[in-house]
Amino acid sequence: MAGFQVAVTSAKGGTGTTTVAAALALAVARRFAEVQLLDCDVQGPDASLFLKATIDKSTVITAETPEILVDRCTGCGECRAACQYNAIRVVSGKAEVHVEACNGCGCCKLVCPADAVIERAGRIGIVESGSRENIVLHKGSLDMGRPLGSQLVRGLKAIARADIPTIVDCGSGTTSEMISGIRGSDYCIMVTEPTAFGLHDLKLIAGVVGEIGVPAGIVINKDRSSGAGIDDFAAQAGMTVLMRIPFKKEVASLGSRGVALTERSDSWDEAFWHLYEEIAGAR
Repeated sequence: MAGFQVAVTSAKGGTGTTTVAAALALAVARRFAEVQLLDCDVQGPDASLFLKATIDKSTVITAETPEILVDRCTGCGECRAACQYNAIRVVSGKAEVHVEACNGCGCCKLVCPADAVIERAGRIGIVESGSRENIVLHKGSLDMGRPLGSQLVRGLKAIARADIPTIVDCGSGTTSEMISGIRGSDYCIMVTEPTAFGLHDLKLIAGVVGEIGVPAGIVINKDRSSGAGIDDFAAQAGMTVLMRIPFKKEVASLGSRGVALTERSDSWDEAFWHLYEEIAGAR
Protein backbone atom coordinates (compact mmCIF):
# COMPACT_ATOMS: atom_id res chain seq x y z
CA MET A 1 0.00 0.00 0.00
CA ALA A 2 3.01 2.30 0.45
CA GLY A 3 2.78 4.17 -2.87
CA PHE A 4 -0.93 3.57 -3.49
CA GLN A 5 -2.60 6.58 -5.14
CA VAL A 6 -6.35 7.20 -4.88
CA ALA A 7 -8.08 9.82 -7.01
CA VAL A 8 -11.37 11.31 -5.80
CA THR A 9 -13.63 13.08 -8.26
CA SER A 10 -17.21 14.04 -9.11
CA ALA A 11 -18.99 15.63 -12.03
CA LYS A 12 -20.08 18.87 -10.37
CA GLY A 13 -19.04 21.13 -7.54
CA GLY A 14 -20.64 20.67 -4.12
CA THR A 15 -21.08 16.92 -4.48
CA GLY A 16 -18.56 16.11 -1.74
CA THR A 17 -15.24 15.39 -3.41
CA THR A 18 -13.17 17.26 -0.83
CA THR A 19 -15.30 15.89 2.02
CA VAL A 20 -14.33 12.36 0.98
CA ALA A 21 -10.71 13.15 0.08
CA ALA A 22 -9.94 14.93 3.37
CA ALA A 23 -11.64 12.29 5.52
CA LEU A 24 -9.82 9.52 3.68
CA ALA A 25 -6.43 11.24 4.06
CA LEU A 26 -6.93 11.71 7.79
CA ALA A 27 -8.02 8.11 8.30
CA VAL A 28 -5.02 6.75 6.39
CA ALA A 29 -2.68 9.13 8.23
CA ARG A 30 -3.57 7.44 11.53
CA ARG A 31 -2.20 4.14 10.18
CA PHE A 32 0.85 5.29 8.16
CA ALA A 33 3.95 7.27 9.06
CA GLU A 34 3.40 9.67 6.14
CA VAL A 35 0.51 10.45 3.81
CA GLN A 36 0.04 13.18 1.21
CA LEU A 37 -3.01 14.93 -0.13
CA LEU A 38 -2.80 16.58 -3.55
CA ASP A 39 -5.45 19.25 -4.06
CA CYS A 40 -5.72 19.27 -7.85
CA ASP A 41 -8.94 21.29 -7.90
CA VAL A 42 -6.79 24.13 -9.20
CA GLN A 43 -9.64 26.56 -9.89
CA GLY A 44 -10.88 26.38 -6.30
CA PRO A 45 -8.61 24.39 -3.96
CA ASP A 46 -10.18 23.99 -0.51
CA ALA A 47 -8.74 20.83 1.06
CA SER A 48 -6.62 23.01 3.36
CA LEU A 49 -9.84 24.16 5.05
CA PHE A 50 -10.31 20.62 6.35
CA LEU A 51 -6.67 19.77 7.03
CA LYS A 52 -5.70 23.06 8.70
CA ALA A 53 -2.21 22.55 7.28
CA THR A 54 0.61 25.04 7.77
CA ILE A 55 1.79 26.28 4.36
CA ASP A 56 5.54 26.88 4.30
CA LYS A 57 6.54 26.69 0.63
CA SER A 58 5.32 28.08 -2.69
CA THR A 59 6.46 26.87 -6.12
CA VAL A 60 5.72 28.76 -9.34
CA ILE A 61 4.55 26.49 -12.16
CA THR A 62 5.18 27.48 -15.76
CA ALA A 63 3.95 26.08 -19.04
CA GLU A 64 4.84 26.59 -22.68
CA THR A 65 2.32 28.09 -25.07
CA PRO A 66 2.70 28.46 -28.85
CA GLU A 67 3.44 31.63 -30.74
CA ILE A 68 3.23 31.96 -34.52
CA LEU A 69 6.18 33.52 -36.37
CA VAL A 70 4.22 35.50 -38.94
CA ASP A 71 7.13 35.92 -41.35
CA ARG A 72 7.49 32.13 -41.63
CA CYS A 73 3.80 31.15 -41.59
CA THR A 74 2.45 30.09 -44.98
CA GLY A 75 -1.17 29.81 -43.84
CA CYS A 76 -1.32 26.15 -44.83
CA GLY A 77 -3.70 25.33 -41.95
CA GLU A 78 -1.89 22.18 -40.79
CA CYS A 79 -1.74 23.50 -37.23
CA ARG A 80 -5.43 24.38 -37.26
CA ALA A 81 -6.39 20.93 -38.51
CA ALA A 82 -4.25 19.22 -35.86
CA CYS A 83 -5.46 21.29 -32.90
CA GLN A 84 -8.09 19.28 -31.03
CA TYR A 85 -8.94 22.29 -28.85
CA ASN A 86 -9.89 24.57 -31.78
CA ALA A 87 -7.39 27.11 -30.47
CA ILE A 88 -5.94 28.07 -33.88
CA ARG A 89 -7.52 29.89 -36.78
CA VAL A 90 -6.15 31.13 -40.09
CA VAL A 91 -6.93 34.77 -40.86
CA SER A 92 -5.73 36.61 -43.98
CA GLY A 93 -3.37 33.79 -44.82
CA LYS A 94 -1.70 33.62 -41.38
CA ALA A 95 -2.29 31.34 -38.38
CA GLU A 96 -3.34 32.85 -35.05
CA VAL A 97 -3.41 31.20 -31.62
CA HIS A 98 -6.38 31.75 -29.34
CA VAL A 99 -4.37 31.44 -26.11
CA GLU A 100 -7.42 31.17 -23.84
CA ALA A 101 -8.42 27.92 -25.56
CA CYS A 102 -4.91 26.46 -25.90
CA ASN A 103 -4.06 23.44 -23.76
CA GLY A 104 -0.32 23.58 -24.40
CA CYS A 105 -0.09 20.15 -26.00
CA GLY A 106 2.60 21.18 -28.52
CA CYS A 107 0.88 19.50 -31.46
CA CYS A 108 0.88 22.64 -33.62
CA LYS A 109 4.66 22.98 -33.34
CA LEU A 110 5.08 19.32 -34.19
CA VAL A 111 3.05 19.42 -37.43
CA CYS A 112 4.07 22.83 -38.79
CA PRO A 113 5.95 22.23 -42.08
CA ALA A 114 7.36 25.78 -42.13
CA ASP A 115 8.79 25.68 -38.58
CA ALA A 116 6.70 28.77 -37.86
CA VAL A 117 5.63 27.81 -34.33
CA ILE A 118 7.76 28.51 -31.27
CA GLU A 119 6.89 27.96 -27.61
CA ARG A 120 7.35 30.46 -24.81
CA ALA A 121 7.25 29.57 -21.11
CA GLY A 122 5.06 31.61 -18.80
CA ARG A 123 3.67 31.36 -15.31
CA ILE A 124 0.28 29.66 -15.01
CA GLY A 125 -0.07 29.29 -11.24
CA ILE A 126 1.51 28.15 -8.01
CA VAL A 127 1.70 25.05 -5.86
CA GLU A 128 1.59 25.73 -2.13
CA SER A 129 3.04 23.02 0.09
CA GLY A 130 2.73 22.43 3.80
CA SER A 131 1.94 19.86 6.43
CA ARG A 132 -0.15 18.90 9.40
CA GLU A 133 1.54 16.35 11.61
CA ASN A 134 2.28 13.42 9.27
CA ILE A 135 0.12 14.67 6.37
CA VAL A 136 1.80 16.53 3.52
CA LEU A 137 -0.42 18.85 1.50
CA HIS A 138 0.29 20.18 -1.99
CA LYS A 139 -2.40 22.42 -3.46
CA GLY A 140 -2.45 24.02 -6.87
CA SER A 141 -3.90 27.46 -7.61
CA LEU A 142 -4.37 28.46 -11.23
CA ASP A 143 -3.71 32.12 -12.00
CA MET A 144 -6.81 34.11 -12.90
CA GLY A 145 -7.61 33.87 -16.59
CA ARG A 146 -5.05 31.17 -17.33
CA PRO A 147 -6.42 28.20 -19.32
CA LEU A 148 -3.72 25.60 -18.67
CA GLY A 149 -5.14 23.91 -15.59
CA SER A 150 -4.10 20.44 -16.72
CA GLN A 151 -0.50 21.63 -17.03
CA LEU A 152 -0.64 22.94 -13.47
CA VAL A 153 -1.98 19.62 -12.23
CA ARG A 154 0.87 17.80 -13.95
CA GLY A 155 3.34 20.21 -12.36
CA LEU A 156 1.77 19.62 -8.96
CA LYS A 157 1.95 15.84 -9.32
CA ALA A 158 5.58 16.09 -10.44
CA ILE A 159 6.44 17.73 -7.10
CA ALA A 160 4.71 15.03 -5.06
CA ARG A 161 6.38 11.91 -3.73
CA ALA A 162 5.59 8.52 -5.26
CA ASP A 163 6.56 6.33 -2.29
CA ILE A 164 3.84 7.19 0.25
CA PRO A 165 0.05 6.79 0.24
CA THR A 166 -1.48 9.61 -1.81
CA ILE A 167 -5.01 10.99 -2.00
CA VAL A 168 -5.72 13.17 -5.05
CA ASP A 169 -8.62 15.61 -4.82
CA CYS A 170 -9.34 15.99 -8.55
CA GLY A 171 -12.15 18.46 -8.19
CA SER A 172 -15.26 18.17 -10.33
CA GLY A 173 -16.30 18.07 -13.97
CA THR A 174 -15.15 16.09 -16.98
CA THR A 175 -12.31 18.53 -17.59
CA SER A 176 -8.69 18.21 -18.67
CA GLU A 177 -7.70 19.08 -15.08
CA MET A 178 -9.76 16.18 -13.74
CA ILE A 179 -8.28 13.79 -16.33
CA SER A 180 -4.73 14.86 -15.45
CA GLY A 181 -5.52 14.30 -11.77
CA ILE A 182 -6.78 10.77 -12.36
CA ARG A 183 -4.00 9.67 -14.71
CA GLY A 184 -1.38 7.65 -12.89
CA SER A 185 -3.71 6.78 -10.01
CA ASP A 186 -4.27 3.20 -8.89
CA TYR A 187 -7.95 3.69 -8.12
CA CYS A 188 -10.67 6.33 -8.58
CA ILE A 189 -13.48 7.10 -6.17
CA MET A 190 -16.43 8.74 -7.93
CA VAL A 191 -18.60 10.78 -5.56
CA THR A 192 -22.23 11.26 -6.50
CA GLU A 193 -25.63 12.24 -5.10
CA PRO A 194 -28.82 10.11 -5.20
CA THR A 195 -30.71 12.30 -7.66
CA ALA A 196 -31.52 12.13 -11.35
CA PHE A 197 -28.88 14.78 -12.02
CA GLY A 198 -26.41 12.88 -9.84
CA LEU A 199 -26.96 9.71 -11.85
CA HIS A 200 -26.55 11.60 -15.13
CA ASP A 201 -23.29 13.15 -13.93
CA LEU A 202 -22.04 9.82 -12.57
CA LYS A 203 -22.46 8.23 -15.99
CA LEU A 204 -20.38 11.02 -17.52
CA ILE A 205 -17.43 10.63 -15.18
CA ALA A 206 -17.67 6.83 -15.27
CA GLY A 207 -17.24 7.02 -19.03
CA VAL A 208 -14.17 9.24 -18.70
CA VAL A 209 -12.59 7.09 -15.99
CA GLY A 210 -13.29 3.99 -18.07
CA GLU A 211 -11.48 5.52 -21.05
CA ILE A 212 -8.47 6.28 -18.85
CA GLY A 213 -8.49 2.67 -17.64
CA VAL A 214 -8.39 3.26 -13.88
CA PRO A 215 -10.43 0.90 -11.62
CA ALA A 216 -13.28 2.81 -9.98
CA GLY A 217 -15.97 2.63 -7.33
CA ILE A 218 -18.77 4.86 -6.09
CA VAL A 219 -19.41 6.83 -2.91
CA ILE A 220 -22.96 8.15 -2.51
CA ASN A 221 -23.04 11.41 -0.56
CA LYS A 222 -26.25 12.88 0.92
CA ASP A 223 -27.72 9.39 0.77
CA ARG A 224 -31.47 8.99 1.25
CA SER A 225 -33.79 6.01 1.14
CA SER A 226 -34.07 6.34 -2.64
CA GLY A 227 -30.90 5.73 -4.62
CA ALA A 228 -32.25 7.32 -7.84
CA GLY A 229 -31.07 4.33 -9.87
CA ILE A 230 -27.42 4.58 -8.83
CA ASP A 231 -27.30 1.04 -7.43
CA ASP A 232 -28.77 -0.31 -10.67
CA PHE A 233 -26.20 1.59 -12.70
CA ALA A 234 -23.38 0.33 -10.48
CA ALA A 235 -24.55 -3.26 -10.94
CA GLN A 236 -24.81 -2.87 -14.72
CA ALA A 237 -21.36 -1.25 -14.90
CA GLY A 238 -19.77 -3.85 -12.65
CA MET A 239 -18.85 -1.22 -10.05
CA THR A 240 -19.09 -1.29 -6.26
CA VAL A 241 -20.92 1.22 -4.10
CA LEU A 242 -18.13 1.65 -1.58
CA MET A 243 -19.81 3.92 0.96
CA ARG A 244 -22.97 5.85 1.70
CA ILE A 245 -22.74 9.14 3.57
CA PRO A 246 -26.20 9.95 4.96
CA PHE A 247 -28.16 13.11 4.27
CA LYS A 248 -28.08 14.39 7.85
CA LYS A 249 -27.79 17.80 9.47
CA GLU A 250 -24.79 16.84 11.60
CA VAL A 251 -22.83 15.71 8.55
CA ALA A 252 -23.59 18.94 6.69
CA SER A 253 -22.75 20.98 9.79
CA LEU A 254 -19.28 19.47 10.02
CA GLY A 255 -18.60 20.20 6.35
CA SER A 256 -19.79 23.80 6.64
CA ARG A 257 -17.32 24.34 9.50
CA GLY A 258 -14.43 22.68 7.67
CA VAL A 259 -14.33 19.68 9.98
CA ALA A 260 -13.63 16.28 8.43
CA LEU A 261 -15.97 13.40 9.29
CA THR A 262 -13.10 11.32 10.63
CA GLU A 263 -12.13 13.99 13.17
CA ARG A 264 -15.41 13.87 15.05
CA SER A 265 -16.30 10.19 14.93
CA ASP A 266 -14.33 6.99 15.54
CA SER A 267 -16.93 5.10 13.51
CA TRP A 268 -16.31 7.31 10.47
CA ASP A 269 -12.57 6.93 10.98
CA GLU A 270 -12.96 3.15 10.86
CA ALA A 271 -15.32 3.35 7.88
CA PHE A 272 -12.88 5.39 5.79
CA TRP A 273 -9.97 3.17 6.77
CA HIS A 274 -11.93 0.07 5.70
CA LEU A 275 -12.74 1.91 2.46
CA TYR A 276 -9.02 2.42 1.85
CA GLU A 277 -8.24 -1.21 2.66
CA GLU A 278 -10.95 -2.37 0.25
CA ILE A 279 -9.77 -0.32 -2.72
CA ALA A 280 -6.07 -0.93 -2.04
CA GLY A 281 -6.80 -4.64 -2.06
CA ALA A 282 -8.52 -4.25 -5.45
CA ARG A 283 -5.29 -3.08 -7.10
